[in-house]
Amino acid sequence: MNALSSQQLSPLYRHEVFRSRHADETHARVTAELKAHRSRWGRGSVDAAFFRARTGPMSLCILRYGCEVEIEPDALDSFVLVQMPLRGRAEVHIGREVVQIHAGQGAVISAHRPVKVHWHAGCEQLLLKIERSHLDAVAREAFATPSGPISRDIEFDTPLRLDDAVGRQWRWLVAGLAGSLPAPGHEPCDAGWLRAYEDNLLHYLLRHHPNSALARDRATSTAPPQADGGATLAPLLRAEEFMRNRCGESQSLDDIALAAGVSRRTLCALFRRHRAMSPMETLRNLRLDAAHALLARPSAGSVTDVALRCGFAHLSRFAASYRERFGQLPHETWRGAQRLTLHTPPRTTH
Repeated sequence: MNALSSQQLSPLYRHEVFRSRHADETHARVTAELKAHRSRWGRGSVDAAFFRARTGPMSLCILRYGCEVEIEPDALDSFVLVQMPLRGRAEVHIGREVVQIHAGQGAVISAHRPVKVHWHAGCEQLLLKIERSHLDAVAREAFATPSGPISRDIEFDTPLRLDDAVGRQWRWLVAGLAGSLPAPGHEPCDAGWLRAYEDNLLHYLLRHHPNSALARDRATSTAPPQADGGATLAPLLRAEEFMRNRCGESQSLDDIALAAGVSRRTLCALFRRHRAMSPMETLRNLRLDAAHALLARPSAGSVTDVALRCGFAHLSRFAASYRERFGQLPHETWRGAQRLTLHTPPRTTH
């Protein structure tokens, strides 16, 4: 599993803000705690809970609705929000882009872009709310920019990978922040140490998760990013495109290297340096993502058909890898999609 565990987050679960079984009350409380938004409620019973701990200019939150719900806050404006599902899944709509988030994959929502999030029933998420003014200060330090607005127009890439080496380190840092939370009524950690830890966490996000400020910083450096043997990133991108377009076909490392136009050794070095995993691990994740997208459609065929279509010949291995990446078995995703064809949820705007 790639989600943080209940044990790691137990200090945060002690900071309960509210629980509710009523849609109107939940809408009002989430508005007060996070931001004004529109909500459209779907299938399932409301079983909402919200936990929050402020650690300075950042807040760690856990939120669940219980039922299916669509949240539309427009732009976040004053803060950036990192969403990391602990259970279940959701879709984040940013412009025309739709990002599936689950236990192995989250999303960083930039402050200035309109967003809509469709929570599936049973989804529970860890949220990291980052004040934009503080992100601006940390970004100036990270990219040696003495003045001027930075975070106002930072465009964070989506999704946020939680299952590779960079994502594992990010989860470890977030778990450390949660572990520093005192129990209600107890003495807090040293404020200076906590502020330094928060800044370090933001430095890591800015320096390791693709974003426009990082891209500008690299573009102004004297040398472009290089991999072993002096190869640029172009072969890696060609390899990923080749794998993505043929994820249902048999592919060997030699096939991928040939399509990328480099040797096997150079290809592996590129993926180790820039993706923190091997080409074949990347191929497996691309196939799993393709299978997840198909199974989430009401028109999907059987689980076996989808697995074979996406290049998985061993069904038990497919099921184990799928559960590790998405937090549920393939047939659970399939069953949830099929229910949508039998039930049209009522929608109410608050």
